[in-house]
This record gives sequence, structure tokens and C-alpha cells, in this order.
Amino acid sequence: MEEPQDNFIPHLGMEFQTVEEAWSAWSYYGGKIGFGVRKGFGPKSKKDDVITSKLFLCSCEGKRVVDKRDGLTKKPRAETRTGCQARLQIKFNREIQKYKVVEFVSEHNHPLQRPEACYLIPSQRKVSEIAAIDIHLADSSGISPKEAHELYSRQHGGIRGVGYTRTDHNNCLRDERKKAMEHGSAIAMTKYFAKRALEDLSFKHFEDATEEGEISNVVWTDAKMIVAYARFGDVVEFDTTFGTNNEKWAFGVFVGFNHFREIAIFGAALMCDQTKDSFEWVFSKFLEAHGGKKPITIFTDQCSAMGPALEKVMPDTRHGLCVWHIGQNCIKHLSHYNKDKRDITGDFTACMYRYDEENEFEDAYNALKQKCGDGWLNKIYDSREKWAHCFMKDVYTLGIRSTQASESINSNLKAYLNCKLDLYRFLQHFDRVLDENREKEITSDYDMTSKLPRIKLNFPILREAGKVYTPKVFELFQEQFELSGSTHIECLEGDTYTVAMCSIDNKTPHKSRQVVWNRDDQTITCSCKKFERDGILCCHALKVLDREDIKVIPPRYVLNRWTRAAKNVTVVDIEGRRIIEDPMLEARNRNADLVRIITPTCGKAAKNEEQAQFLRTELLAVRRKYEEKYENLQRTSGDNNPNSEHSLRLKKKNGGDRRSKRNPSCIEKLPRAKKAKIKTISNSQDSSR
Repeated sequence: MEEPQDNFIPHLGMEFQTVEEAWSAWSYYGGKIGFGVRKGFGPKSKKDDVITSKLFLCSCEGKRVVDKRDGLTKKPRAETRTGCQARLQIKFNREIQKYKVVEFVSEHNHPLQRPEACYLIPSQRKVSEIAAIDIHLADSSGISPKEAHELYSRQHGGIRGVGYTRTDHNNCLRDERKKAMEHGSAIAMTKYFAKRALEDLSFKHFEDATEEGEISNVVWTDAKMIVAYARFGDVVEFDTTFGTNNEKWAFGVFVGFNHFREIAIFGAALMCDQTKDSFEWVFSKFLEAHGGKKPITIFTDQCSAMGPALEKVMPDTRHGLCVWHIGQNCIKHLSHYNKDKRDITGDFTACMYRYDEENEFEDAYNALKQKCGDGWLNKIYDSREKWAHCFMKDVYTLGIRSTQASESINSNLKAYLNCKLDLYRFLQHFDRVLDENREKEITSDYDMTSKLPRIKLNFPILREAGKVYTPKVFELFQEQFELSGSTHIECLEGDTYTVAMCSIDNKTPHKSRQVVWNRDDQTITCSCKKFERDGILCCHALKVLDREDIKVIPPRYVLNRWTRAAKNVTVVDIEGRRIIEDPMLEARNRNADLVRIITPTCGKAAKNEEQAQFLRTELLAVRRKYEEKYENLQRTSGDNNPNSEHSLRLKKKNGGDRRSKRNPSCIEKLPRAKKAKIKTISNSQDSSR
């Protein structure tokens, strides 16, 4: 359909190909003159269903219908109808197969809008398909409607150039959300998963549905999660304490460390309730999504139902409790005992991190119970094998036990997910978490490639480690190497040594560690168990290697998951097909290429009215040709089984409401200085080993 020219004025006898073309011309004319338009009566032929005539009116035509409730209205709407007779009528001429203007009245009985205010006329305001896409992109990116509308006004030379008001912007978002949730949260969720599955062939989602069609649990993973788990899924943390959505379901996320010691996300789950059966289903489907691969160690919060579920689904996986949550509960239950110069919370933190031997832990814990005798201490004691260092010192944890590591995982996710959202928007916000998380990994990969590690001491073993390890892991290794210079070493017999950290005066050594070196098979073990725990050689082992004149790290002590080559491993699915991490990458590149081609031309043409009109006409013609050629290819099978789909619903949560936002913990409420002190206790105790 051709757009009307700027000097367009209707007249009798004017011809139009279609009713839509005539309506577009009348609407355009109204916008130029300064009045709103609407459609009137349009009868159809009984013979061939063709519209025989159509009346287009001024929006002020007619009078408001009298309503008997008008007297009860506190704030009645202003009158907008004035009985205006301005109109345009067309009739279909069968001889020429076109519509002709048979009546045109240009006079109005009301003031016309000034040119600068015409953009506010309702019939002139329209959110185009392209604009709607931009609006939804801004919303899914976390940009508020006010900020997004202001941005668009700058892009279009002012508010009038946008073509719609902020109210229209908000209504567009409301209508989209209403449409998404038209058949309920369950249908919105299944459609979201179906859309993701079309975009990502490796996307997997599982729904635990009853015979009545109630969904009670959901687990999903995408291609990047599957690849990340295949490379870095040896230690996993599963946490269900994040904010959820207005369904009050629990949201759980499976996370771990990548080779940069940054957060890697392996999967997500939504749970109606936190029972043993629900956790068993979630854990089993998570493993199924990842080809049955089980983690070596898994950390969870203190939900009592998780332990039995893990014992059944992952009997060979070591279960530990997240010390971040335990630390928060410690402050909550024990901080009021910190009186008379007693540091009860510090004593409990020492029990978590300081003691290597079980008898040392038992003595310290008994002394702690005598000081305060709190019931929480007895309760947490029952699960001591899952959080105390003396029981976890040789457990493969990669450092996730540290308070800082756990807190970074929690803070990174709760920043996005502590909001009250419907389920569809909640899933969209989680996509933002994934995108930002993955962008951090790309940035770290770029920095690693473009920057050399800073080697403080010119030793061959450090130079070699700088080439092999990622920057963050190399910093940790270099820190251990520096600590080895402050150790005292003695040879006991054969290949057995004792190594201890020394004080400044070299007279008060710390606890000694026993290191055994085997020259034949190049193996080394230390009683501190740091390598078995974190996957990095400790300062004690490095001291012995230096004593033995070993200039490079023995290959078996360089874990591939910490190296620069960790992502070079090709990951395949259960059918042996290579998993493409970013299936939409090529589409995004093509889109960016098209935008780069047209954007500069649009910028140049916009400066001249004639050039802008020429380019607009050409672009409309290209769009029309494209839609005519590829229209059938754009159709998607969104509703394969509408009847069966509409019977699905989410299971209602029993009992009290689950808050959509976690209450700030006692640690989070503390002043910054005190929080730093708590972190320092745990970190200093870990490094002193």
C-alpha cells in the first residue's frame, strides 16, 4: 500500500484500490490537519461479501450516550463528542474494481489541534511491530519503561518523533504480558520452553506432571549449561533460597566454578514444594539432562529433605553444606552471646575452618557449648561431617567452601531474582542472569588472551605456570609459591619431609606438615590435603619440589579444569553429536551485518526531506517484496496441541506463602567493617594451612 504524499487532500472522485488504502489516507489527512479519525458504517454485498461502501468520520462525530449512572460518577470523563460532520465516504465501483470518494466534508465544528500536539491524537499513535520489538527488548534487558521511552525519543529526534506516548509504551508491555499469561502460568512456561527448544536443539526441559495435569516440578538446561557441566561439573552447589515469582515456588540453580574461578551455571529448577520426593525427581532429571554424569561433590543449603534425596540419587557423591548459609545462621543464633569480650561467633567460625584433627574440633566445640549452650549448636553438630574442616579437609571442593566464594554465587544471582514477577517474566529475567554471567566469561577469556600474567619472581616453575593456568588460578598458585619461601623444611628419612610456616623471627613455627615425594613416579602428597581439596599444589609441596630441584609442575598436578585449554574439549550429546554452545550466534551476526548496512544510510537520508522520502519508499517496497516471498517461512508451530496444553496448570503450593524475596540475613545487616572481619577470619585460616 502506497503512503499518501505530504500535500494529500481528499476530493470527490478520488480512487483507492482497497478500503485499507482509503482508511490510511484519511488517517494521514487527519494527522496533518489536526483531528482524530474513526471508522463508521460499512455494509457488505450478500453476493460476494465485498464491502460496498465505507464511511470514515472525525473522532468528534456524534454525541455521548446518556447513562443513568452519570450522576453517581465522582470524576466524570471530559466530553469529546461535538457532533462534528467532517467525513469521507467511499463506494465500490464494480466497473473499475476500485473505491471512489462520493462524499467529502472538510469543515469541523471544533478547534483543530496545533501541529506540535498532533502526535497525541489517539488515532495517530501507533506502536509498530518494530517498535514493539524494541520495547520488549528493553524490558527484558531490565530498562524501565520511562528510561526506554526517553531513549527512543532521543533516537527519533524528540518525543513527537517516537509515534506513541509513554502510556502506549506501558500498554504494549501490559498487553504482551497479558497475552503470554492468557492461559495461565503453566501454558506460558511450556510455550517459553518450546520457544527455547526451537532456538537451541540441545535445550532440555522436564516437567513433573500429575494425571490431573498439575505441574509440580520443572528442570531445564540449555546447550551452554550442558557444555559447562561437561567441563566444570566436578563440584556443584545447589541453592533453593533465591527469590522466586508470584507463584511462590522455590527456585533452585545448579552452579559451580569455571576455569577462571567464576560462576558457571549448570541448570535450574522450579519446585512447588521441598519434599524428599521432589528433590529426588529434580536431581535425577538434572543428571539425565547431563547424560548421567554425577559430580564428585555437591553443596546445598540446610534443607533437611535434600540429604536423603542425594543419598538415593547420588550415593557416591560427597554431600557438603554451604558455609555461607551456616555463617548467616551462626550470626542469627549466636551473635547475642558476644558479650563481656567473648567472641562466640568467632569461636564457631574457628570450628568451621581452623581445626585439622577431629579431637581438636570436639574439644573446641564442647568448650563453645559450655559458653552459650544454644540449641542451634546441638542441631548443627549432627551434620558436622558436612561442614567442619577436619571432616572436609580431603574432600574435593575447589574452594567453594570459602565464605567469599559462596557469597559471590548468592549475590550474583539474587541481584536479579529477588523481585515479584509472574512466571513468564521470571524466566525472562533468569535469561538475563545467564547472559550476563556468560558475558563475564567471554570478557575474562579476552583478557587472558590479550594480557600476560604478572610474574613476581623469576622462577622457571612460575613462568611455566603462567603459561598453563588461567590468570586467577595462576595468582593463587603464585601466592602458594611465595608462601613456600617463608617455610622451614627438614628431611625426616628418605623422601619424607616436614614443612612448616615460620613467623618473622623464625622461632615460633606453625603446625608442621608432612610431605612425601616419590622420585620414581613423580608423585607428591602433603598432609594438609590442599591439592586433593582445591586442585592446586600447596606451599609445603612446592617447598619440597624446590628442594628436589624440580623446575616444572609434575603434569598430574595440573588439573585441566584450571588451565587455559579447559574449553578446548569438544562436548557431544548422548547420540554423539557435537553440541553447539551458541546456536543463535550466526543469526545475531547476520542481523548485526544488516543493521550496519542500513543504519549509516538512514542517518544520511534523515537530514534531507526528499532523500528521506525516497529511502522510505524504497525500504517499504523491499519489505513488501520480502514478506511476499518469505511469509510462509515465518510461521511457527506454536500451538501444536492447544486442547491438551490448556489443561495444564501449576500445582498450588500448600501451607504458608513462600516469600518472593529473601529477608536480609544477619550478616547482610551488619556494618561493612564487621562483615569484612568475618570474611577475614575464614580466609586467613584457610591460607595459614
